[in-house]
Amino acid sequence: MLAHGPTRPRVGGLILFLLLTGILQNCCEAYNIGLVGAKLFSGPSNEQFGYTVQQFINQQGKWLLVGSPWSGYPRDRTGDVYKCAVDQNRSKCSKMNLQTYASMPNVTEIKEKMNLGLTLIRNPKTGGFLTCGPLWAQQCGSQYYATGICSEFSPSFQIIRSFSPALQSGLNSVW
Repeated sequence: MLAHGPTRPRVGGLILFLLLTGILQNCCEAYNIGLVGAKLFSGPSNEQFGYTVQQFINQQGKWLLVGSPWSGYPRDRTGDVYKCAVDQNRSKCSKMNLQTYASMPNVTEIKEKMNLGLTLIRNPKTGGFLTCGPLWAQQCGSQYYATGICSEFSPSFQIIRSFSPALQSGLNSVW
């Protein structure tokens, strides 16, 4: 049997650990800027309210556009975008019902579960914004094609156009 010498605590390792922990803690602390006057916008969490967010300014004021891709849950999840007025005293958001405008003419559309609002970006060329529903589908014969749809809106929240990146014609060709 081997005899070991008396065990000595590793004080040096403990001191080094505590020192590094203290230094790293100071480097990694989080902080917030501008808590005074902060606004809290809330919406239905089961609709994924807040999945996408864009700051937006137009003639009517300052807005926060908030994507809610599961709007309509649990029934159909077509999705939508909310507009929240930033420069008003109350933090209220209103649903824009954009899914009614996201449409393609002369196509049998499947809007259920299209998740409009999953993509939400500003368009610097028009001053408006664009939102997409990637699971929008069309029926072509007996087949369904999930090509997605995007709709572009003006600064005054009016529809400019809708388009589908790979829309199928009735002849099984891509437009």
